[in-house]
Amino acid sequence: MYKFTLYLVSILHTSSALSVLPESALNTIDRGGIAIVPNFISPSEVSRLRSDASNLYNDGNFIVDALAGYGNKAGARDKAKFDTSKDRAVFPAYIPSKHMDGPFVSPTLGDADGRQSLTRLISALRSDLAKELDRPGIDTPFGGDNHEISYTRFGAGALLARHVDEHHEEVKGRAGWSRPTRRSISWLIYLNDEDWDANSDGGCLRTYERKLPSAFKVGSRDGDLQIGWLTPTASDPKERPVFLDGRRGGISGKCALYVDSDDGQRKAYLTKEFESDPYLFLTSDFFIQNLLIQDHALGARFHYLEQPKSALTAYFGADSGETFKDVPPLGGTLVAFDSVALPHEVLPTLKRERWAASGWFHEKQQPVPMGGQIII
Repeated sequence: MYKFTLYLVSILHTSSALSVLPESALNTIDRGGIAIVPNFISPSEVSRLRSDASNLYNDGNFIVDALAGYGNKAGARDKAKFDTSKDRAVFPAYIPSKHMDGPFVSPTLGDADGRQSLTRLISALRSDLAKELDRPGIDTPFGGDNHEISYTRFGAGALLARHVDEHHEEVKGRAGWSRPTRRSISWLIYLNDEDWDANSDGGCLRTYERKLPSAFKVGSRDGDLQIGWLTPTASDPKERPVFLDGRRGGISGKCALYVDSDDGQRKAYLTKEFESDPYLFLTSDFFIQNLLIQDHALGARFHYLEQPKSALTAYFGADSGETFKDVPPLGGTLVAFDSVALPHEVLPTLKRERWAASGWFHEKQQPVPMGGQIII
């Protein structure tokens, strides 16, 4: 049975009573859903952190990352529509492009004590998730390669298109194996006003969960990341995560797809070995269903976690095994989910700024396969 104890419920007063993240929340993450914990921090703490974030933004300390859209889904990709006041802006603890600490950890900017208290709270959360979800690799010291933490702001009108937070190394092309770590758990704590109304203010986090919870743990198995699902049938009523084994040997690195056996003790392979080629994962379900998976009945059940954006995807249609859930960004609410397994988007923020503290817990990427050998 899961047992989760959070040692720093009040980020400003460490002597506060203990709080518990329900067992149901942990099970939800494990099986591919989103854990939602209202009132994870108090209204006064929300107000303090939001004030810090707002002041830092107004003083020009945030970085616009040009990832959001606004007005239409093209958003920031349409240079004529680019608007720094609307786009997503971040106040990060680390800047990967410069290989240096970011302003979030600065002791001289804004309310550094409040941010340090938040960091301690998130560190406790990370340690307990590592234990209770059996992901010891995420319980590492804070640093640019193992944890991302930031304030995040969306301007009025901004949205973030559907995506997943992490992908298998093989589907990223040449750069896929270049980083030492990968995202494992995504988390956010919303810092909006208490009177935020999802109907008039928008800004919900829309997640695309499976209609049936996964029968097995999602995201990763023995370092192999999940890339899709086998949908349930009358004869096999289980939602099964599909993993990509990219370490099958060969000069270019052979791959194969598999699911967990019914007892969860072994890999049940769906395909023969095939040569690594990211183009196979940039088209649609059709190619894996019909060209890679030899058993046509199994092939028909396959769907990507996140459909590639292509004409074929539009032609063959969406995955009918999904259902969506909208999470209002209410101040003090914690959300957490597997970074690989859960597609999500941010719906348009209609009239107000949308604030959050957000981040990802990392774990080590699997060793690089090369010519049939594993290169550490």
